[in-house]
Amino acid sequence: MKARRRQATHFRPIRFLKRKEGSTVVEFAIVAPVLFLLLMGTVETGLVLFANSVLEGATSFASRVGKSGFTLNGQTREQYIRSRVVALSGGLLNPAQITITTLAYSNFANVGQPEPCITASPCNGAAGVNFQDVNGNGTRDMDMGRSTAGGSGDVVLYRVTYPWPIFTPIVRRVLSGNSGTLTLTAVSTVRNEAF
Repeated sequence: MKARRRQATHFRPIRFLKRKEGSTVVEFAIVAPVLFLLLMGTVETGLVLFANSVLEGATSFASRVGKSGFTLNGQTREQYIRSRVVALSGGLLNPAQITITTLAYSNFANVGQPEPCITASPCNGAAGVNFQDVNGNGTRDMDMGRSTAGGSGDVVLYRVTYPWPIFTPIVRRVLSGNSGTLTLTAVSTVRNEAF
């Protein structure tokens, strides 16, 4: 009988480098964080877009209701508009964090315009002397809108804002800096009907 050859038991680096077992696990460990980040970023972006769409729809509906002057028993128009925005958000938005601003103007040309100056300089002096106090608050404002849902025939700007929290840390940094929230805003401008 031939004598068996004894195999060497020492380490051979070339043979070790050619082995393929476990390479899939290493590749997955490298690729998985990027894959999960993309997945979470997609989900987070989808939620933000959906919440913004819900906010815009609620604002549009609230402005249509607000321009008609309709209210329920015992509620002001502002309270009714807020209740409609909250109801139409479908529980997606925290009602305590929804901010609704209504500004009334005499016509569409005045929307977003500062209160007009009477004298050239200084315009910030006394109301009625240096500037026309359109909204009646005693100071010159960069927007002449009155904080109300307006009366019959008024133009009303509805602005609804909501601080949406960003959950994914890296997406938070990209979308909102270090604040952790992204302010969603919906705006609608309508002319009130005769009521």
